[in-house]
Amino acid sequence: MSLNDRPGTFQRSPALWVLTVSMLFAAHEVQANGPQLEFVEVAPGIYLHLGKHEEMSVDNLGDIANIGFIVGTESVAVIDPGGSPQLGIAMRDAIRDLTGLPVSHVILTHIHPDHIFGGSAFADVEFIVAHRNFVRALAQRGDYYREGYSALFVDENMPTSLQPTMEVADKLRIDLGERRLIVRAHKTAHTDNDLSIFDSVTRTLWASDLIFAQRIPSLDGSLTGWLKAMDELAVLQADLVIPGHGRPGSWATVAEPQQRYLNLLLSETREMIARNARLSDAVDKVAAEESKSWILYDSHHRGNVTKAHTELEWE
Repeated sequence: MSLNDRPGTFQRSPALWVLTVSMLFAAHEVQANGPQLEFVEVAPGIYLHLGKHEEMSVDNLGDIANIGFIVGTESVAVIDPGGSPQLGIAMRDAIRDLTGLPVSHVILTHIHPDHIFGGSAFADVEFIVAHRNFVRALAQRGDYYREGYSALFVDENMPTSLQPTMEVADKLRIDLGERRLIVRAHKTAHTDNDLSIFDSVTRTLWASDLIFAQRIPSLDGSLTGWLKAMDELAVLQADLVIPGHGRPGSWATVAEPQQRYLNLLLSETREMIARNARLSDAVDKVAAEESKSWILYDSHHRGNVTKAHTELEWE
């Protein structure tokens, strides 16, 4: 099945999807045991938990990222097990309450701890899917991340992350039973190990941290690469986009604000470099007009400018 196939059962316009999502957020919630964790069916068979717009901490148990699962007729695929072992357990309980189908796949969209620290709850799952660069990134950063959030691990024997059993270099097709997913490995963008997931049944794009909504994007890879990855995702013409942080919606609603921010970061950083401006001036002036558009702007924007400057000064 090609990316442009539109099975008739689930054909919907973007406007109808937005309306449907709003109704489902209000009407359909699945309560998980343990920590307070809610999953919402944002499209048929696709369940999403919205992370908090906060910095990761012991107080919130690392519950800051969007995580979820997709249900087919034969099995379930988890998309990121969350930011702590406690959240992973709560997620596993929620899946068990909803369906008796087995979890066949856990998809780790990238290395950041708010997306992977709950993996121990799914240690028995056969197929652990990650970018081909994931293992290298985990070897480089895993101990650092673990040390920074060690209090989240009440049992010191819990692993930092699941180890991939399936590495994606380009595309991987997963069939959950009448539910075909296309997992795509991207070149360096938000990180150097980003995956996106496209559900061809509902035309839902689970972009993870390749898209941020409401919360300011955090650059940990390549600014120019990130913009190229967004262009690739736009071609899919998804009816629903699920970001790694923030509420889902149409491409225009969810992704275009990030494109605006990243393009400003690119053009204005280049201008500062061309004028031989100091980095200390650049972090105060580049894309300063975006300060009122993003949650946690003060926490991440200066770092984004610094990383962009480091990348672009060698063009």
